[in-house]
Amino acid sequence: MNKVPVTVMVYAYQAGRLDLLKKKQAAEERATLAELKRRGKKQKEARIIVARMRPVEWPSLDTVVAGAVERRLAEADLAGPWRPLSVREAEELALSGRWPGPSLGVSMRQRNYKLPAELVNRLRTAAWRVSEEPMRELRERGLIGSGRVLDDAERELRDQLAARLYPVPRIVREALARYGPAAPSE
Repeated sequence: MNKVPVTVMVYAYQAGRLDLLKKKQAAEERATLAELKRRGKKQKEARIIVARMRPVEWPSLDTVVAGAVERRLAEADLAGPWRPLSVREAEELALSGRWPGPSLGVSMRQRNYKLPAELVNRLRTAAWRVSEEPMRELRERGLIGSGRVLDDAERELRDQLAARLYPVPRIVREALARYGPAAPSE
């Protein structure tokens, strides 16, 4: 399966919960390995057993994030169907940079995940299509772009329109909040 790296800003608490999950999984793996050896398995045999268990018992953070994103993209507001991205749209979405809008005023952490290419394409397509109308209005009204100086009314309008944008990081943050390790129990 072809994987694509995706860099996103997630809430600090989400990054912390993912880090804790990784540490917990590593401890569980070590404990399982020790238990297998205690039961008489040789080191190599125990390591093979643990390696077979890993994808199900201790999935990678990439897998955890991908699962949460899959579930978020299945929700009605992002499910589509969407018309495919043009080459220009796909190229623009692949660029790094911040979408317009105010600072969220919360601690964020940059994280990199390798997600299935098909999932990244669906994620970027949903982000672009949901954001198309407010982004067009932002551009038409001249409310975005480097070096722009906005008065209070323009800044307020920009922030209102920006609140309707759904960039990839926002979708990932929502996915983790709803379906990640920090999500409330269902």
